[in-house]
Amino acid sequence: MSSRWQRGSAYVVPGLAVVLATVASVHGCGRGSPGAGRTEAGGDSGTPAPQLPLREPEPSPMGNVSFDVRDAGGVNTPCKLTFIGRDGTRDPQLSRELPSLPIDGGIAANQRVFSLTGHGSLSVPDGHYEVYVSHGPEWTLHVEPIEVGPAPVSLAVKLEHVVRTDGWFSADLHVHAAPSWDSNVPVGARVHEFVAEGVDVLVATDHNVVTDYRPEIARSSAGRSLGTVAGTEISTVDSGHFGAFPVADDKGWWFLRGVRMKGLTPVGLLAAVRRHAPGALLTVNHPRLGKMGYFNTGGFDPGSARFTVPKASLQFDALEVMNGAKAGDLERVDKVCVDWFSLLRNGHRVTAVGNSDTHDLARSFAGYPRNYVQLGDSGADVDGERLAAALREGRSYFTSGPVLDVDIDGKTFGETVRAKDGVVKLAVRVRAAPWISVSRVRVFVNGLLQAERNVAVSREPERFSEHIELELTEDAFVVVRVEGDQPLPPVVGGLHGQRLNPIAMTNPIYVDFDGDGRYR
Repeated sequence: MSSRWQRGSAYVVPGLAVVLATVASVHGCGRGSPGAGRTEAGGDSGTPAPQLPLREPEPSPMGNVSFDVRDAGGVNTPCKLTFIGRDGTRDPQLSRELPSLPIDGGIAANQRVFSLTGHGSLSVPDGHYEVYVSHGPEWTLHVEPIEVGPAPVSLAVKLEHVVRTDGWFSADLHVHAAPSWDSNVPVGARVHEFVAEGVDVLVATDHNVVTDYRPEIARSSAGRSLGTVAGTEISTVDSGHFGAFPVADDKGWWFLRGVRMKGLTPVGLLAAVRRHAPGALLTVNHPRLGKMGYFNTGGFDPGSARFTVPKASLQFDALEVMNGAKAGDLERVDKVCVDWFSLLRNGHRVTAVGNSDTHDLARSFAGYPRNYVQLGDSGADVDGERLAAALREGRSYFTSGPVLDVDIDGKTFGETVRAKDGVVKLAVRVRAAPWISVSRVRVFVNGLLQAERNVAVSREPERFSEHIELELTEDAFVVVRVEGDQPLPPVVGGLHGQRLNPIAMTNPIYVDFDGDGRYR
């Protein structure tokens, strides 16, 4: 994204916006070893414990790896490097606990490096590795085996921007960092991660506080790559979690105290949010996630599209159909789709969104999935309310890989088209970077599968392009879902048994069948 964003007022949680803890032994560019420690033994007998001799740990040989990553025009580009051990070498731990700052314009976290500049160097334990160099789903992937030892290793990489999305902005609407009680990721580390992953917009949604990323984005000189909007995740003990943005920090608003809330009725809670931030997009986050899922605690019935628990409310704008790599399998997405289709069939225009819900730097991944929002060619005057309005109107789709272009007679997501003689022709185009699989295209009409197409295996950006004829008998909503059978790890996921497959799903195109000028 080349333009700057106007953003609502917010505040920075003191001490968390600029600190990147240097806790790992990866600062040097040459060979070295981690620091030594002391060992003591003692007991509870009351006698002094014998002093054991000091023992130095065995040194861990380290080698130097430098990288220079450029685009097709020869300009350095932000990137992510993922180190995977091979031939008996373990995956490296490039930092401990918190991300370290070992390289110019980049950080190391676990087995990954997030670089703002596309060049730098760092120390890596000796061994054999495969290095995956990426910059999000619109770009190619470079994979290269390396052997780290006494001789320095130099990576010269070219990445190509093979899938263009002009007029669309990618946004992750559910992001946590250290201001949340369940995250220790510094705000500055999030900036590095999101720029490296090629996400255009980061919406801050820490639990019951408002976090402002603007100072850290400015400090990192990342304003041409990353925009941000201030929001919050309104988190209760007994009613679920709700995303809201844009939200200004208001010391008088009792929701924003950074602690869990309980004893609130959803009717009262959602109405209070509407009064405080009338332009905000209000999202039900992870609706079926145990006691944190509003559709579970409210007893949502897909048959009637109603809640069975008293004082539950339907006054929300969006539903998080896909919640990060931890809940990114088709079975969980299908479960929430049943709820979403029920809402749509019963006249509730609720937008489907997919977000990372990222909390750490090991098991959740910035921008997977992400939402592509149609905002036009010029983003110079875009602010949080404009982004919220576009999403409320359904002018978006979410994806963990494939990029979609879908329309009926020129009308696309969130728009209404007139059926002609009960038939519409749905134009579907699917593009993807070579490393992302696309296996099938599925078309749902009023929540029922009406057409399915298998997609041949290919590494070309253009994967599928077809006009699909749909016969209708009533007003309808049309949704397209694209799936890939090959998982995204190790570029995304792969740790702790995660298997994140490519999934993309559109918001509805509404079809006026009876000619009264509207859907339903």
